[in-house]
Amino acid sequence: MSDAIREHCGVVGMMCRDEKIVSCLYWSLLTLNHRGHESYGVAVLSPDGHVSVEKGLGLISDLSLEEFHAWEKELRGRLGIGHVRYATSGQLSSKADLFADAQPVADEHLGKNLCIAFNGNVTNLLQVSEELASGASKRSDAHVLLRVLLEEYVKNDDVTDVLRLICEKLDGAYAIVGLTESGELFAFKDPHGIRPLSYGFSDNVGIIGVASESPALAVNGIELSEELKPGELVLIGNDGSIERRIIKGMCEYFCAFEYAYFARPDSKFQGRYVYEARRELGRKLAQRYSEIARNVDVVVPVPQTAEDAAYGFHLETGKSVEPVIVRHRYLKHRAFIIPAEQRKLILLHKYNLLLDRVRGKKVALIDDSIVRGDTLGHIVRMLKGAGAREVHVFSTFPKISSPCFYGIDMATFQELIGFNRDEEEIARLLSADSVNYQLINDFCDAVGTNNLCLACITGSYPTPYAQKLAEEGRRLALEGKRAEGRLFEVMGGGRCRA
Repeated sequence: MSDAIREHCGVVGMMCRDEKIVSCLYWSLLTLNHRGHESYGVAVLSPDGHVSVEKGLGLISDLSLEEFHAWEKELRGRLGIGHVRYATSGQLSSKADLFADAQPVADEHLGKNLCIAFNGNVTNLLQVSEELASGASKRSDAHVLLRVLLEEYVKNDDVTDVLRLICEKLDGAYAIVGLTESGELFAFKDPHGIRPLSYGFSDNVGIIGVASESPALAVNGIELSEELKPGELVLIGNDGSIERRIIKGMCEYFCAFEYAYFARPDSKFQGRYVYEARRELGRKLAQRYSEIARNVDVVVPVPQTAEDAAYGFHLETGKSVEPVIVRHRYLKHRAFIIPAEQRKLILLHKYNLLLDRVRGKKVALIDDSIVRGDTLGHIVRMLKGAGAREVHVFSTFPKISSPCFYGIDMATFQELIGFNRDEEEIARLLSADSVNYQLINDFCDAVGTNNLCLACITGSYPTPYAQKLAEEGRRLALEGKRAEGRLFEVMGGGRCRA
């Protein structure tokens, strides 16, 4: 994706019989680091029931060998959870804020202790936080969710009953891993299964695990894994015992964006590798827009998630794929140290283009999706400036015209280039000769399922409060009013401006 849309988060939970829990969590989080660059953390349950948490800012690969060994020495136990984070709620104005909101988060209430790591977004966060006991932290959705769990846990020791009750309170998407003081690791998917969560075990290496994506299990020797079903709970004991049950399952609405952008190409959903789905997405584009596809001279992917689709486009058309766009692999930037006015400048310099390879040619520019369009427009104009005769943009994802409230940082209408615009207008804004979006039916055929959340495309949301937010946000946007922040954070607060 060429726009600066943040991924959501990655979670992992592990039981290691040989107590090498920190090493297992580290390798899993390293595998999931594409899902969150702002912070990382691990929590381990000791044999005496005490939970210890360690966190850091940036990439987990930045953790020094000395720090890693210190964690191994301090965090002793067989059960642990971990998290990598990009924020989709909360204010991120300083390094201190980022560290405070890093996960896992732990809390105590009336003698009960819980620790959780969380991927997703609670859309009715403000409403739920108003019901919390005084003194409860309301910094972020993770803190609010933890407090909701704790207050129910005080009333009822059974995690199954606690999660069943919170399903009635929460609107949104959530994949949760957690530790209880009684010596259990629990993992839970929301009733619509919007966020990914996989489960697997290996008797050979003595590990049981859950993680946002299957490679985070495979890296620790778990070769066979499966996805949790919507509303499914997995309970893992210190002794290696496993319980699985459906708490509240509803119609599945798995996030379609996982296939197009978020997930690793070697991740498996429904028994199929993501790279295979992306390759088929490229084929579908070439088939659907065959006249344009036949007439291009070269296929150029926007790194990195469009590369598999570009290969599929090549297989269908026979046109050569050229790595004209090269991404700067070691460009690092942190939200807490870069002034806002410099962020756009950095985004526009994260690619280098081999401009002499496009002179006089008709280019099929393949991108995984078009969200805001700023960087994509910059790339198109650079290609045109280098002498490309034509640039035709192909998006493997259908046109995004509505915000996501479920854990992707695109939560206002006005920031979306596809809102209230047709393809011709979008092409003019991008300076492209044409813009060709994947059709919804072709997308579903390519990934092999219709059980997808397509709310950002259709404006139809699987949860009621998110639908209410969208309808009100659309009304304000069409009236020319702009929300000062993400809709789920500001709606009802009157913070809109003309």
